[in-house]
Amino acid sequence: MNAIFSKFESIYPHLPVWAQNSAISLYGLGYRRERLAGGFPQFVEEFQQRDRWSADQMDDYQNSSLRAMILHAFDNVLYYNRQWSAAGIHRNDLLQVTTRDLAILPITKKADVRANPDAFVANGIPSGRLHRYNTSGSTGTPVTCICTSEAHRKFIAAREVRSFGWAGTSVQKRRSMLGGRKVVPLGDSPPPYHRTNWAENQIYFSAHHISPRNVRHYADALNRFQPKVMTGYAHSHYLLARLLLEQGLRIEFEPEALVLSSEKLTSEMKSVLHQAFHARAYEEYGSVENCVLATECSSGRLHISSDFGIVEVVDDAGRPVPPGTLGRLVCTGLLNPAQPLIRYEVGDRVALDADLCPCGRDHLPVLQEVVGRLEDVLIAPDGRRSACSHRLFHGLSHVVEAQLVQERLDLIRVRVVPSKEYAQPDSDLICQRIRDHLGNVEVVIETTSALPRTERGKFRSVISLISETSPTTITI
Repeated sequence: MNAIFSKFESIYPHLPVWAQNSAISLYGLGYRRERLAGGFPQFVEEFQQRDRWSADQMDDYQNSSLRAMILHAFDNVLYYNRQWSAAGIHRNDLLQVTTRDLAILPITKKADVRANPDAFVANGIPSGRLHRYNTSGSTGTPVTCICTSEAHRKFIAAREVRSFGWAGTSVQKRRSMLGGRKVVPLGDSPPPYHRTNWAENQIYFSAHHISPRNVRHYADALNRFQPKVMTGYAHSHYLLARLLLEQGLRIEFEPEALVLSSEKLTSEMKSVLHQAFHARAYEEYGSVENCVLATECSSGRLHISSDFGIVEVVDDAGRPVPPGTLGRLVCTGLLNPAQPLIRYEVGDRVALDADLCPCGRDHLPVLQEVVGRLEDVLIAPDGRRSACSHRLFHGLSHVVEAQLVQERLDLIRVRVVPSKEYAQPDSDLICQRIRDHLGNVEVVIETTSALPRTERGKFRSVISLISETSPTTITI
């Protein structure tokens, strides 16, 4: 599949639109076979069954799956054999391990997987069965993730049940995607700003071309295609929704749901999305490494799929933190024996919730807070780190989007994309909120028509230009 797509990659920008649609559809045909063929229906049924389990049943399943995965890793992945043996851990020590004992194993650093992803590939799997995917690499070199088609089908089956199913729709229905693939050549490209994947009944929109000038073309294409489910970047959908509402452009159909990921989905964003698209937006949290999946239920809470991966939240010393306390996310994947990731530090900060969810899924823990990458912090002059950038703009309806750039410990530059109603009181409130949170810092606000995106079209809410010192406290 990847080989097919790579053949088109170099010539793709020079093809006419109809040929680009054909190339994407050819890629989509291979992608559909890889994800939805084989045992996919069975995997869906198994996730649906576990959706109704008790907490005790899920604990038993997690522990047996964990032992199988770590024994497999010890026997077949040289990296883990060496790391664990050097820590004094032997095979017999792994025979009775449960989720409560995971802290005996060293944390796997993302830098190690980034530097040598093949060192984590298990012995005995023919290279022809392995598929490779890259993370977006927005803060550095991408991580290469490796899996078999069977594992990929399990990943998608989990999303079909927990992401799309809980939202009342399906990944197999007519859908739109607003994401970071460069389906439309960059630069001053003329419309259309989408391409059609006929093989998957999907329309793929560019996240790179959303602007007041281009928004009508997005609206027209959506109204012609009328997807049943809308997927992709949360912030790009929000920006598109704001522009649609500001220009009075109507979406003339009602999708079943929006299933959005890659960026935090706030209550304000959900409100704007509902106004524009006449459907509820559901948040999905995960990673390309596929060792964690958290999805939104009908009660609006993010549940961790315990049969997808085991989640730990730890402090800087690697010790577990109690629910309600922000910490580093460490995950152990249960579905990918080809490249096992054991106690893998994803690079995000989260907090678990101590309260049970009204939806009744007590066997699936709840994420209370997801505040993003470890790099997305502001550092106060006294050394405190703040991970609350999304809260600084809460209730500011005249701010379309904003980005915080920390140039010095005592200097924060705020780039604001304003609405027509934006005025000095909005700037004053932003400055006051930042100073309330960080202390006596200089705040410079500059307005702009658009904010920069990463190579994959993602939005970064915080950019730090300073070297981080050892933190003492993290606030959310």
